[in-house]
Amino acid sequence: MMGAVLGLLLCGPLAWAEKGPMLNGGRHLGVSLESELSSRDMKQDGQKDRERVARQSVQLSYGLIDHLDLYAKIGLGKIVFEEADLASRTRPLTGIGLRSTFPFSGGYFAGFSAQYQFGKVSKFEQNNTSVAIEDKWTETNTDLFVGTMDLVRDPEPDLRFYAGVRLSSRKDRLTSKAGSSSTAKEDAGVGGMLGMDFSDRNVFRLNAELGTGDRNNIRVRLGLLF
Repeated sequence: MMGAVLGLLLCGPLAWAEKGPMLNGGRHLGVSLESELSSRDMKQDGQKDRERVARQSVQLSYGLIDHLDLYAKIGLGKIVFEEADLASRTRPLTGIGLRSTFPFSGGYFAGFSAQYQFGKVSKFEQNNTSVAIEDKWTETNTDLFVGTMDLVRDPEPDLRFYAGVRLSSRKDRLTSKAGSSSTAKEDAGVGGMLGMDFSDRNVFRLNAELGTGDRNNIRVRLGLLF
């Protein structure tokens, strides 16, 4: 599958009639601020819990070619397990990923993105008391989406909408001070999303996305292009 994707990126005569939407473009650098609130069902030792995550990050992306961006991000996040009444302190997170779109005649497009994030939390609060529990977590996301033509044709800025499906996985490895450990895993791994992308390709981009299924989330990203 990866070979087919790379073949499209390099050779697809229809897809490359214009630069892909929602990307920096070849050899361009982008910096964005991202904020996300999400919640998802987790399973831990046969028990269910609801995990809520709030995070803010700075993302640096680079257009490797016109239709493919690579990016890395650093930020801060907070985790809450509702049933266990555990709330973490705000701690760093790191992520890497890629995003690509395939424009078609008439202004429509399809695309995909993949992301891997990870972090570690060493302190939680429970009933206003500090609890020494370490949480090493990892999270993966893969999105497949299709979008509308540019709704503001000329002049720029561009306004586009898209919808798609996503596959996700999250794992929290919890270790107590006494040394006992358990693993919480995401209960559902398939969901959907609806998004909006508004940009002047030479200056800025505003992206907003709502998701449900694998997790309920809202994400807003404001970026600048260089």
